[in-house]
Amino acid sequence: MNALFSALGVIFGKLMFFIYNTIGFHNYVISLILFTIVYKLILLPLSIKQMKNTQKMQEVQPELMRLQERYKHDKEKLNEMTMKFYQEKGYNPTSGCLPLLIQFPIIFALFFVIRMPMTYMLELPAKAVGEMVIASVEKGEFSKDTLKNKNYDAIKDNPIDVYMAYNTSDPYFEIRLIESYKKHPEIIDENPTLKEEQKELLKNFDLRMFNVFNLGVQPSLDPNKIKSDPGVYVPALILLLIAVVVSYFTSRLMMPNATQKKDPKDKKAKDPNAGCAGKSMLYISPIMTLWIGTIAPSGLAFYWIINSVLSYLQHLLLNIKFKKEKEGIEVAKVSNKGSKNS
Repeated sequence: MNALFSALGVIFGKLMFFIYNTIGFHNYVISLILFTIVYKLILLPLSIKQMKNTQKMQEVQPELMRLQERYKHDKEKLNEMTMKFYQEKGYNPTSGCLPLLIQFPIIFALFFVIRMPMTYMLELPAKAVGEMVIASVEKGEFSKDTLKNKNYDAIKDNPIDVYMAYNTSDPYFEIRLIESYKKHPEIIDENPTLKEEQKELLKNFDLRMFNVFNLGVQPSLDPNKIKSDPGVYVPALILLLIAVVVSYFTSRLMMPNATQKKDPKDKKAKDPNAGCAGKSMLYISPIMTLWIGTIAPSGLAFYWIINSVLSYLQHLLLNIKFKKEKEGIEVAKVSNKGSKNS
């Protein structure tokens, strides 16, 4: 599975760098926003299918509730009749889950790209990155003690071994390497492997947004860690909390009305199966955002904010489109009925 995410990371890294180097104006934040827009456009056909499936669910829900009432004392029969009803109506309650499931590999692949931008996005040679790590150790920016199963002094003459050792021991070493050479530009200038254009690229590469939010920082809920460096961890936590709140409210706004209300005459009735459009998604999405957000760089939380906002805008536009189509069908039916009567 790790190999799959890494392979997707290579693809996403190439796409991110293409955007960064062209329409992204060499701005990491803008590139991440544009990447999310491209991703939403690619998944648009699936989103349309999901919304049509949700509309279908709203149409069949009254009949489902009647089935529920009829067989409320016979659970086995209810399940049988419900499945039969789904087949007759051509409705699949789980088809709306596909866009959500596709998000998982994308999120974890983005995790690779964001935490290792030099490898996946900028595609720098491992040897050059290893040499920068060695220079950072000499500057006191990196600790030898970070390595878990390797003796730094035994491998320090082999930059590739150093690169592999730190990659295994510290998942965020490339992020910290950026901070290191920002303090000591000579780490780049004196690198024997980097080409001049690569040195220039690194000097201009910045993961910060508004010079406040460092998208390479991993948010933390640990009060002691936040107190140790509030200038770094408070903005990261704020970004994560914004992502959680936005995820909750966009899920709520996009929830079908039919899944929000039950039949008021039957207080004991349960909501029919709404698949991935049901109430559970109202809580799953923000919980998942919080969980993944605490184990990944802030760039992923920022991606989630943009993705949630774009999902809501897409939802509004598709709703308008489907409403016009439905009105057109109704008008056509009335016209056909009138012409037959005449």
